[in-house]
Amino acid sequence: MHQFARNVRWVFTAAALSTSLLALPLATAQDSVDKPTELEEIVVTAQKREENLQKVSISVDAITGEGLQRAGINDVSRLEQLVPGLVFAKSGNDAKLALRGANSNATFADNTSIVGTFVDGVYKPRASQQTRSFFDVERVELLKGPQGTLYGRNTLGGAINLYTKAPSFSEEGLTFGLTSTYARFNDFANEFFVNSPVNDKLALRLAVFTERSDGWVKNLIGRNEGIKDTFAFRASALLRVTDNVSALFRLTRVHEDGNPAGMFAIAGACRAVTPNGLTDPLGTQIDCQNPRRGSGGTRAFNSFANPQRTIERDFIHNDFLRDTNATLEFKVDFGSVALKSITSYTKYDTLLGNDADYSANPHAREWVDEREKSYTQEFQLSSTGESRLQWTTGLYGSKDELFFAYSSLRHTVDNLAARPNLVSANGVTLPLLIGTPVTSLNNVINNTFNNTQVIDARVFGIFGQVSYAVRDNVRLVGGVRYSDEKKDAVNGNAIYVGSLTPAVAPSEPDVFPWNPATATARSDTSRKFTNTTWRAAVEIDFRSNVMGYASASTGFLSGVMNQNGTVTLPQKSKSYELGLKSRFNDDRVQLNAAIYRAEYRDLATTFQIPNPASPGSVITLSTNGGDIEANGIELTLDTIPADHFRLSVAAAYMDAKYGVFGLNLPQQVLNGIAPTTSRFVSLNGRRPPYTPKLTGSIRAGYDVKLNRGTLTPQLQFRYSDAYSAAGGLPFDPAGQQPGFTQTDLRLTWMADGGKWSLEGFAENLEDEQVNQRTQHGGDGIEQANYGMPTNYGVRFKVNF
Repeated sequence: MHQFARNVRWVFTAAALSTSLLALPLATAQDSVDKPTELEEIVVTAQKREENLQKVSISVDAITGEGLQRAGINDVSRLEQLVPGLVFAKSGNDAKLALRGANSNATFADNTSIVGTFVDGVYKPRASQQTRSFFDVERVELLKGPQGTLYGRNTLGGAINLYTKAPSFSEEGLTFGLTSTYARFNDFANEFFVNSPVNDKLALRLAVFTERSDGWVKNLIGRNEGIKDTFAFRASALLRVTDNVSALFRLTRVHEDGNPAGMFAIAGACRAVTPNGLTDPLGTQIDCQNPRRGSGGTRAFNSFANPQRTIERDFIHNDFLRDTNATLEFKVDFGSVALKSITSYTKYDTLLGNDADYSANPHAREWVDEREKSYTQEFQLSSTGESRLQWTTGLYGSKDELFFAYSSLRHTVDNLAARPNLVSANGVTLPLLIGTPVTSLNNVINNTFNNTQVIDARVFGIFGQVSYAVRDNVRLVGGVRYSDEKKDAVNGNAIYVGSLTPAVAPSEPDVFPWNPATATARSDTSRKFTNTTWRAAVEIDFRSNVMGYASASTGFLSGVMNQNGTVTLPQKSKSYELGLKSRFNDDRVQLNAAIYRAEYRDLATTFQIPNPASPGSVITLSTNGGDIEANGIELTLDTIPADHFRLSVAAAYMDAKYGVFGLNLPQQVLNGIAPTTSRFVSLNGRRPPYTPKLTGSIRAGYDVKLNRGTLTPQLQFRYSDAYSAAGGLPFDPAGQQPGFTQTDLRLTWMADGGKWSLEGFAENLEDEQVNQRTQHGGDGIEQANYGMPTNYGVRFKVNF
C-alpha cells in the first residue's frame, strides 16, 4: 500500500500539470454551443431516480447523445475513448468489457459479462447484445464498481445504462432529423428520426438506422471480413393519460447481415515455441506458421502486407443477427410516492461461421448458434420531493431461455503423419503442431462435432435503498438486495445428419439438428443460486457544490452451467470507495475524483480440455480460477477555461494482481516442461489481463463564431499503458498489447440555429492495431482479434 500511495500522489500531480496543456472527454456537460460559458447540469438515473450527477455517491461517467456523436461513438466499443480505466475487448460479436481489475474474458455459452448492460432499464443477458441499440440515444451512463443492490444481475464490476430518446410533446409539432456518415471502407451509415405529437395526450417517434460497408479485413481470395449490413428501427409511443399517469411503449428491431471481423479471431498470430517446436508461453523461439491441421502449404501469418487486417480464407460465412425487443414502461405519480413498472420481451438470434483452418485450403468449418428469449418485469416504488428521507424499493423477475450450439466439421482429409513426435525437456512425447497437408479433396466428412446446451433461467429479486439526512449536509445511504436464481440445463451432442460425401461441403450448421431425445452424451443439470448484496455510503456536502463520499458495495454473478454438465461456484465482488465531486469558478470547472479498492472472489475463467470426439481440437469450459484485487484512482476534469473553449482531461491509475488464482496450461509445455499430472498454473501475484496501469484521455474543442455559423475544431487523445489481452495465460507473448496512443481530429461547421452541420473526421491517426483478445486454441493456434485501423470520413446532420 505504501507503493500504491506514492503512485496515487504521482497521478494527482501529473493530472494537475496536464490540465494546463490539454483536455479529456468525459462528462458532456460542455457539449452545448448555446451555453459556452458554463458547464451544464447532468441528470442521471444511476440510483433509479433522477438526480444531479454531482449529488450521486457513485463513480458515474455520463455522456449525452450529442456527446456520443461529437466523440464518434456509435457502439460500446469506443466508450474507452472517453472513459479511462475501461478496456474494451472483443471476440466476434461478444463485447468483453474490463473495468477496475475484473474482465469479461469468459462470455462463451452460459458465461456473462461482468459489466451488465441495460437499455431503457432492461437487462441484456448476452454479451453480443451489448454492442447494439446505439442509435437515437438520449444518454449513456457507465457506473463503476459493483451494482448488485439496485441492478442485481451480473453487475460484478459495473453497469452500463443506455437510454434512447422518448417521444416528445414539442411545441414545434412535427420534427425530424437525418445524420448521414460516409467513412473509410465504403462505410455508409444513416440515422433518421421523426417525432410527432398527435395531440396533448399522445406523441409518436420513429428512429431508423442503416449501415453498409465493404469490410476492413482484406481477404485475398474471397469476400472481406468486417462487412456491415444493418437495418434497425425503434418505434415509440408515449401516452399521457393524466398529468400523473403515463405509459411509454418501445418496439426495437435490429437486423444485421454481413459478418463481424472474426468469430473467434480475425487472424492467427505468431506463437512462442521451444527450440524443438513445442508450444510454450515461455518459449525462446517464434513460429508464425499456421499450425491448424489442413492448413499445410499456406503462407505464414506474418507474411501478409498487414497481418492484422489481411487474411486468406476460402470460407466466409453469411452471418446474421436478429434482435427484437418490446418494452412497456408505466409511471404513476401519487404525489409523495412514484411507481414505475418496466415490462419487456426480447427475442435474440445470431449465427456466426468461421473458416476453422484459417487458411486458403478447403478443409474445416465451424459455427456458433445462439438464441435467447427473455421476459422481464420490474416494479419500482420511490419517494419524491425534498424530504430528509429518500427511498427506493422494488421487485424484479425474469425468465431466460438460452439455446447455444457450437458445431464443427472437417470435410477433407489431412495427413497427420506429417506431424512428427517431439520430446519435452522432461521426456514427454508430444506431436509437433504444424499445418498438415490436405490429402483428399473429395469432401469426405472426416470428423464432425457438435456441443449443444439449452438453459432455462428464472430470476427473482427484491431490493431497497434509503438515504437519510442526519444533518443538513450529511446523508447516510444503505441498501440491500436478495437474489434467487434457478438454472436448468440440458447438454448434449446433436447427431450429424449431413451426407458423408456431399457434392459441396455444408455451409450451415443445420446438418446438426438438435433433438434432446436423440442427443449423445446428454446430461441434465439443475442449480439454484441465492445471494444477498448490499451497499452502504455516507455523503457530506462540504459546500453547496462540493460533495465527498465514502461507500462500500457488493456484487454477485451466479454459477456457470458448463456444456459437460459441471457447474462453477458463483462469483462475488466487494468494493470500497472514497470520492469527491466538485464544481467551482462559477460552474466553469468540474473536478471529480475517486479512490477505490475492489476485491473479486471465485472468478470464472475459461480453459480447454481435449475433445474426445475430434482429436486435435478442444472443448471450452469454465472453472473458478480464484481471486483478483485492484486498487486505483480515477480523476476527471471538465472546464471552460475561456469562452467557447471546452477542455476535458481524465486519468486512471490501477494496481491489480491475482491472489490465489490459476488455470489449466493451454500450451503443450511450460518452460520446456510438459505437465504429467495436473496442468494447473498458478498466477498468484501476476497482473491480470486488460489492466493497464495508467490510462488517460483528453478532449479539447474551440468554437469559432463566424458570420453564418460556428466552426469547431476538436482534438481527442487517448493513452494506455501496456497490458495483456490474452484469453489464457497473461504472460503469453501472443497476447501482449504494448503501450499506445490514439488521436482523433474533427472539424465541424454548424449553421446558426443548429439546423444543420457538416463534419470531417479522422480517427486513430496513429493507425494503432489494438490487440483486443488473443486466445490459444486447438492445434496450438493463437487466435487474434484487433481493433479498427485509421478511419476517416464526413458526416452531415440536419434537423427540422
